[in-house]
Amino acid sequence: MSLTLSKQLFLICRFLWLFVLFSYILEAKERKVIRFSGELLGWESEGENSHFRFLDGTNLRERTIQCDADTMALSFGNKPKGNLYIEGKAVQNTPTSDLWLCVGKPHVFQKYQVTSPSRTSQTKTIQGQVVEADPKTGQIVYLVRGRRFYLTIDPMEANVMAESLSKMQTVTIDGEYRYDRIKRYYVKD
Repeated sequence: MSLTLSKQLFLICRFLWLFVLFSYILEAKERKVIRFSGELLGWESEGENSHFRFLDGTNLRERTIQCDADTMALSFGNKPKGNLYIEGKAVQNTPTSDLWLCVGKPHVFQKYQVTSPSRTSQTKTIQGQVVEADPKTGQIVYLVRGRRFYLTIDPMEANVMAESLSKMQTVTIDGEYRYDRIKRYYVKD
């Protein structure tokens, strides 16, 4: 079975077109640029193979990025080798390579965690000077920097405060108070 000349030319042109198309696609690939951040595991800042290793937070894999010795000296300097994090940019060495090169100076820093003491719900820290106390209801009025605040406490405690105020004594309130839903007033912790 022989093909006519026009069919042969058509097939050759089609193969050439596919070859040109695929070669253009392969040439069009560019090197990827990524942003990275994670926990710094270690580094080597001297010599030809200066690099750093970090734990990538997105996929939890260890990744190595190479940098020149001058950039490594600027970024890492005399930093201690513990509790450090790193972020920056990197580019592929070639479009299909697994070798990454740093772009610019990576940022090396320590993460600090600030925690506040945990409190139960409805707990208040109260500190001020008591100016009024009602022994029947347990409601007191106290001043903080000239502002009046109201609080309902144990009527027995308010009675003691009212007696001290009637004798012209200075009465202060200071401590942690938690709201008791059953008693319907604040109780000192």
